[in-house]
Amino acid sequence: MRRFAPIARPIARVVLLAVAIAGLATIVFLAFARRDHTIELIVTYPKSPPSAVWRLLTDHASEPKWLPAFGSVVRQPDIAGREVWTHSSPDRAFNFTVMTLSAIPEQRYERLLLRDGQPRNQPWDGRWIYELQPAGAGTRMTITEYGWTDGFLFFIQQRVLSSPDAFLQFYARRIGRELNDEAEIQVVRSH
Repeated sequence: MRRFAPIARPIARVVLLAVAIAGLATIVFLAFARRDHTIELIVTYPKSPPSAVWRLLTDHASEPKWLPAFGSVVRQPDIAGREVWTHSSPDRAFNFTVMTLSAIPEQRYERLLLRDGQPRNQPWDGRWIYELQPAGAGTRMTITEYGWTDGFLFFIQQRVLSSPDAFLQFYARRIGRELNDEAEIQVVRSH
């Protein structure tokens, strides 16, 4: 056994190095690979009718008053008869533009992040569908996000520090706070 010891140590080092390199390569790949995701929440506002929830969903100009993520939300010229809004962070360092794809008052609202005119280095994209149903005296709202993220910072933010559904949950809670109606949130899908 002792005569194989001089050979075993270098082989063990090579194997260990190969495993470490493979592990590092996997982490780098996962950190920079595009990740499609679907998030679905069911949110119940027990005291607020669909009309009250709809008002907050569609009155984008008032969002900076109740949603601290936005410093301003400005209406842009419509595209093909569809509303377009640009949202900016309070420090104006982060901007994105979203277009309404469809709106059935108090029932269904669909929005799409516009990429034209957006910085191409933005590591995310998305489409959001909000479906409202009466639930007793309140509203049951299903929020579905179809999106993708890439880049190391989004990987760390969404998979290590937080979760992909964190902002949607924050958004749903802020709606509830503005309505004075605590949101009951069920995460159906978050991957």
